[in-house]
Amino acid sequence: MTTEFGTAPALRSYLAIARKRKWWIAGAALLGLALSLALSVTQPDQYSATAQLLVQPSGASTASGGAVAAVTPIEVQTDLQLVTSAPVQQAVSQRLGSMPSVSAAEVAQTDVITITAISSSPSRAALTANTYANAFVNHQQDAAINELTAVELQLRAQIRRLSARIGTLKGKGIAARQLALMNQLAVLRAQLAQMRVSGAATTGGVELVTPAVAPGSPSSPKPKQDGLLGLAAGLVVGIGAAFLRDSFDDALCSKEVVEQLSGAPVLALVPMITSWKKRDQPPVVSISHPLSVSAEAYRSLRTSLQFYRQEHKLRTLVVTSPGAAEGKTSAVANLGVVFAQTGERVVMVSCDLRRPRLGQFFGLDEQAGLTTVLLGERSLMEAVQRVNGQETLWMLGAGALPANPAELLNGPATQAVFAALRAKFDLVLIDSPPVLPVTDAMLLSKDADGTLMVVAADQTRRAELRHATEKLAQVNGTVLGTILNEVTKRTGYGYGDGYGYGPLESDLPPATLPAAANGSAPTSANGSAPGRVAGSIWREPARTRTDDGPAPSTDDGPAPSKEGSG
Repeated sequence: MTTEFGTAPALRSYLAIARKRKWWIAGAALLGLALSLALSVTQPDQYSATAQLLVQPSGASTASGGAVAAVTPIEVQTDLQLVTSAPVQQAVSQRLGSMPSVSAAEVAQTDVITITAISSSPSRAALTANTYANAFVNHQQDAAINELTAVELQLRAQIRRLSARIGTLKGKGIAARQLALMNQLAVLRAQLAQMRVSGAATTGGVELVTPAVAPGSPSSPKPKQDGLLGLAAGLVVGIGAAFLRDSFDDALCSKEVVEQLSGAPVLALVPMITSWKKRDQPPVVSISHPLSVSAEAYRSLRTSLQFYRQEHKLRTLVVTSPGAAEGKTSAVANLGVVFAQTGERVVMVSCDLRRPRLGQFFGLDEQAGLTTVLLGERSLMEAVQRVNGQETLWMLGAGALPANPAELLNGPATQAVFAALRAKFDLVLIDSPPVLPVTDAMLLSKDADGTLMVVAADQTRRAELRHATEKLAQVNGTVLGTILNEVTKRTGYGYGDGYGYGPLESDLPPATLPAAANGSAPTSANGSAPGRVAGSIWREPARTRTDDGPAPSTDDGPAPSKEGSG
């Protein structure tokens, strides 16, 4: 995630995730759009026709002369269910010869019911909707007439009973009782007459108010509407997939998370330059593009280290990373250049005795280097090469690759080489192998003054950085800070906005460096045979120091350091 652990995600973090996974979101949205349009185009045209029915009070409810009752929502819902009941469908089937399906719905909580039929023919859709509407109206009328008939039969039975009782009271002198029964008889006969009138005009509580007409255009498919719906659905799915993918992604991309896991500050954010991955000759942006954002990031790192050196001794600096291909060698190359540009004598040591690559950044051969000195085949002065175009920058290559790099780096001979380098240079930068695959970085860090950890955004895993930091802590290695490498705008950090520096290079061309004069390492001034490590490592004539400063250097090797053995 792009948020710091233990903190609630903010809107900015959500936007960062969306920007990071923008191709996921865009791809899902386009896929949804394409699928919806494909389905819309391939579907046949469908036409819909709608008939409207008005629900009214039933005639039977007022058959006895009562007041007209209002239609309740329950009655409307009941009629909705009866539209597609078995008697109605049977009547439709008898008229049409088939039983097409329709849908019934209430219009916005009113007493109006719509019956909608869909067909590939406009006239067939209208005929189906009207047939269902008429069949339902007739069904309701038949039900109301049957109800009125039952009530009428009851009234006739009551009238016959009253007439019989009145007949039995004649001649008995009970005038009052007879008069009352005659009044009841008159009321029942009036209700019967009213019911006959109501039965003749009853609609069954439902009336067809708007017959369906044949539509002039198809109701489906609608490519524009379907496309918008597909696009919206794709966006929702894409955003959900992006956040789900991000929740399972433990790659580092946040400065805050790197600092929390490593326990050290992030001293530089270096933008991604894809040409660093080229094996032939990767660029040194501090030389080839000194005004670029990447070069400025290394100068900022140099400033941070210079402030640290005000209060702490820092003569030997190991640069490593948790895993391979995370940019540690490019960090050594550019850091060496920016320190040399301040006038300091800097030597870069290629201690990756498994996959050395430092020489490719400067076009220098690493056949003669550290292992060559340790084997006594050349002196340290002969193995150290000056970087072309840089007056105060040297490099000690890896030499022949040994079978036991860890044991070789942990030996006293290697310690003597580093001691000699500290005596001659202001800063020794060590390009170390990754921490996790091998133990070389741990062996180099335990005797160095400090260590820089390089992590690659969207590549280094959280567990890898945590484990690498723990391994360096086991040998009391001092991690001064981390370099967040290969940073892009997709990871949430912008560069070059309003500071006057050059634009962010996505793929810088390789640096153009002049070739070495003779392609070989410099020889000693006296031309003597290469010395042994056990003896004098440098094998160079003594130099005279003055109180004014260090003795000038020659073409054969670097001048001695101001601070002596330091």
